[in-house]
Amino acid sequence: MAVVIILATAHDVSAQTVPDPPPAASVSDSLIAKIRQEPWIAEGRACEGCPKRSVGKAFWQTTVVNVFYELANLARGQVTAEISPKTWWANMQQGWVWDLDDFMVNQLGHPYQGNNYFNTGRANGLSFWESAGLTAFGSGTWEYFGETNHASVNDLINTTLGGIALGEMFHRTAWLVRDKHKTGGGRLASEIAATALDPITGVNRFITGDSSRVSDKPAEFVPTRLQGHAALGALWLGSNTRAVSSNGEPFLEVDLLYGDPTVGRTRTPYDAFDVSLRFGGGAGFSEARVRGRLIGQPFKEGRFQLNVQQAYDFEQNDAYQFGAQSFELHGSSTFKLSERTSMFVVGWGGLTALGAVDSLPPGFVPPEEVEEPDEGGPGQGVSEGPRFYDYGPGSTFGAGTSLTRNGREFANFYYRSHHLYSLDGVRANHLLQHLRLDLLLPVHNQLGFGTSAEFFHRKTYYQDGVSAPTKLHFPQFRAYFTWRVGS
Repeated sequence: MAVVIILATAHDVSAQTVPDPPPAASVSDSLIAKIRQEPWIAEGRACEGCPKRSVGKAFWQTTVVNVFYELANLARGQVTAEISPKTWWANMQQGWVWDLDDFMVNQLGHPYQGNNYFNTGRANGLSFWESAGLTAFGSGTWEYFGETNHASVNDLINTTLGGIALGEMFHRTAWLVRDKHKTGGGRLASEIAATALDPITGVNRFITGDSSRVSDKPAEFVPTRLQGHAALGALWLGSNTRAVSSNGEPFLEVDLLYGDPTVGRTRTPYDAFDVSLRFGGGAGFSEARVRGRLIGQPFKEGRFQLNVQQAYDFEQNDAYQFGAQSFELHGSSTFKLSERTSMFVVGWGGLTALGAVDSLPPGFVPPEEVEEPDEGGPGQGVSEGPRFYDYGPGSTFGAGTSLTRNGREFANFYYRSHHLYSLDGVRANHLLQHLRLDLLLPVHNQLGFGTSAEFFHRKTYYQDGVSAPTKLHFPQFRAYFTWRVGS
């Protein structure tokens, strides 16, 4: 039943005739006609290609995700999976602690698990912010009821914030892969590939039959710009005692730019984001970075862009192991140097809600200074103890610039810095710095060749006021071929 309220202001009632309000039945008939024309409205969908909205189902599936991870831990024989009402009560009595899980579990595993919670919301028609709240619910219930370990504050933050960042990134990337206009084998292949990226949404679509429905993609998941970049080559590592090693190691970099973070007024989270993945160079999986725009505001008629962004970082190299959940304020501008050449400049600063970095105890000596020079590996700075990294909040800042000619980048430089104040682990202040310069040469069409020089530096100041700071630096050199798609 529709209710119509008409407000009319009459300065001269005798001179004006106020029409009678339309009968309620006509409004109902209009709504019924619209539903008949667009049946997806009656199904509770925000658009024809959107999932059905169900808050209750989203909460239910979040609990199912927790049960799935619990059963997986039981199958692996993990003692922390032997839960009971007694362990639940003990967790609620204990309060929050810092857990002792290894670096990969806390900085990569928990954010991925949080991504599943987030996408139970997105898969059931919830908004970004509603799904963010659902992620906190899933994380909190797991901490109290999913394992015998006491609830840990680092897991709650990593799972919630990391889950939001990875969740929306995977959700939108899966919609890039999905082709809702196809049918048959091609459609099935695209749905399976999208399910690999966003399992919750993919499974829901197969269950409800949406995986075979022909319709347009939801408009919010069609980016204004899309660009991909891959680099494959060799990486030469350095250390405190040598410039670079004599033997190069293979590496692969994959970057995705979704939307255009350099322009536009927006309040749609992650309408623009970039993700970078690195493999090789001393570690199988060495780096993951996600930067998603939450708010965008242009100034000076669009010549200057200001963005609030959410940041997720995971990094393993010879200088340090590092992971963080942060929020950053980015300011950027593009300058025209000539008719065909332009320069893009960006600077940022922000706060780290929680970061982790491998421990350097007072008096630490790099392994290559006491052992064979070629030994070592990612995250060499470890201390003795049950966990080998420190946790704490901090800050982040940096700047970068890139030069393009005819729309193609030929040089870029950036400086990135993180500061962490350790609350748990070795009590210290960590300053991590990373510089990188790339020179790029087009070869043919999308193919190019590039070289880069990198420099990692870390300095640890101990809070005891007695121990001398520890300093480490690690240079790197890369040579690689690139493949670029999109614009």
